[in-house]
Amino acid sequence: MELIFVATGLMLLGFAGLTYLDGEHPSPKASAAFWFLLGILFVLGSWLPPRLNGLLVVALVSLDGSGRVLPGTHKRPALESLNGRVVLPILLIPGCTLLVSLLIRYYDPTHLSEGALAGLALGAAVGAVAARRLTGCSLRELLDEGRRLNETIGPVSLLPQLLASLGLVFASAGVGQWMASGVLYFVASDHLLELVVANCLAMSALAALTGNSFAAFPVVAQGILGPLLIGPFHGDPAALGILTLAVGASGTLVSPMAANFNLVPAALLELKKPMAVIHYQIPVAAALWLVGVLAMLGVLQAG
Repeated sequence: MELIFVATGLMLLGFAGLTYLDGEHPSPKASAAFWFLLGILFVLGSWLPPRLNGLLVVALVSLDGSGRVLPGTHKRPALESLNGRVVLPILLIPGCTLLVSLLIRYYDPTHLSEGALAGLALGAAVGAVAARRLTGCSLRELLDEGRRLNETIGPVSLLPQLLASLGLVFASAGVGQWMASGVLYFVASDHLLELVVANCLAMSALAALTGNSFAAFPVVAQGILGPLLIGPFHGDPAALGILTLAVGASGTLVSPMAANFNLVPAALLELKKPMAVIHYQIPVAAALWLVGVLAMLGVLQAG
């Protein structure tokens, strides 16, 4: 797996060099510094002292917070003549990811996460080769297009990684127990409806804060779901767990912190309103949350 991270870091270092040498870039030095530091983290992060890694992350946040990490002005290639064939390299990425994941699941189910990552890396490489064959572009043009896409998404591409680590910090800091004590301060321990609502509100709110249901779930399950619902009311742990995780999606759908779901698509489509995706997802999120509450009540009452 280290090889994949190193390859990703080298690509980012290449992007940083191209950005620094781009005479038409609106902010070449700050933008290049951002992608350079990120590339260093990918290449050397496993060997650097934790404090130094932390300082590099603070530097990344400072650069982006200054508003100087900007996309460049890139000329798009003419791909109209390719028609629908242009999507073939894109489809190779999920295809390879799925294939490798299934193979890993068959031969060694204990390494599913590593298999998915390896499949994604292989799919990206195969897709790049296919794109070159299909378009006839040079390696420099391929790198320029990769840099354009990377700069279009921008620093928000880091949010999923940072927020996932934030979930682990919350769990280690005992936020779950703090949430449980807060719920019991306002709600009696035998009031089923109020406890279910509190569980779902906490899950959706924390998922919105961290931008990731999977980061929020351990905290809520440790503090509210397990001790206040599953234990006292003898509910089905599997059913209640998956319903709580699904309710977390209602927070993800309306949160700008869920950059990979809500901000990246808007950036890739170059929408005038960065929050356009969130705006249209609000009714879906509300309906999902309500259905989750009713379903959890049904499971607990049946148990």
